[in-house]
Amino acid sequence: MTSHLHLVVPGLFGPMPGLKELGLKPAAPVLERLLARADVAGAAGDSFESTLFDLFGLPSEPGSDLPSAALSRLADGGERDNAFWLHADPVFLKPTADRLLLFDAQMLDIRPEDADELAALFNRHFSQDGWHLEALHPDRWYLRLPTAPALKTTPLADVIGRNIDPYLPSGVEAGHWRSVLNEIQMLFHSAAANRQREADHLLPVNGIWLSGGGALPDGGKAGFSLVMADDALSQGLSRHSETACQTLSLDRLAQGCGGGGSCLVVYSPLQRTVLSADPQSWVSRLNELEQWAVALQRMLQKKELERLSLYPCNGQSFQIERRGLRRFWIPCSPVSDYLLGR
Repeated sequence: MTSHLHLVVPGLFGPMPGLKELGLKPAAPVLERLLARADVAGAAGDSFESTLFDLFGLPSEPGSDLPSAALSRLADGGERDNAFWLHADPVFLKPTADRLLLFDAQMLDIRPEDADELAALFNRHFSQDGWHLEALHPDRWYLRLPTAPALKTTPLADVIGRNIDPYLPSGVEAGHWRSVLNEIQMLFHSAAANRQREADHLLPVNGIWLSGGGALPDGGKAGFSLVMADDALSQGLSRHSETACQTLSLDRLAQGCGGGGSCLVVYSPLQRTVLSADPQSWVSRLNELEQWAVALQRMLQKKELERLSLYPCNGQSFQIERRGLRRFWIPCSPVSDYLLGR
């Protein structure tokens, strides 16, 4: 059987400003060689979410959310159902002179008891509306609605560290839901959990961010024999498609993905460094990715892989075949030359 490995790397091409100013010169010679000797083609997905949906054979409708919440919820232990779900992720909204800046849960150290108490407070307050908030993971919350709202949202990753105003929900019901978000801020402001967090010198959880609304999608044929991923969306897509899924492990890569068929590896650590605008961490995670590139090049050379497809989640794909490794005449460019907005 032909072995084909799909490697999804959000954040590979940044944007990551500040490298030159800090004197950082990222070097990943094997990864750079693979990129140089690849055939570059278009990819249907131009974001992390849309890339994954395309690879799993799930359609996207222009102007509508990708139903990432319902799928991620499966990875966090939620039961399969037909309900409409939204990400309702806990955030800290920092007011400045004329705007609100958003910081996500990874900057907050949310304790399970904090999440449970705030979810219970929310559910009591909105019980008459038929809404139910599940804090299945301290950092990832899910809101079930009785009917689908006329709403278009923005993924949380696009808003971290930014003024929320341009990214607030849009659509026919946008005004109502913006009022709801304000109401939730007031509700959480006086919550006992937040008073205790502040006493413990922790930032309060003073809001939620809505995104990724929809029900579990029909159809989709991934065709993967194995998925290796640590993020909730990839794991949820695997569960939805009944595909075997393992956590990222370089030690298990050849055993899991070198025996024929098609395999998906989602290397997501770089994405977090981009969201945090942390150049030094980005370089460190790139060095770790280089070790994966070394292993993948070896698998190609040993004929354990016939083809490697790399997706930086920017509308491109890099197709590397075993025979393409012999294109020694093609010069390699440093990874920094590929960065967005450099």
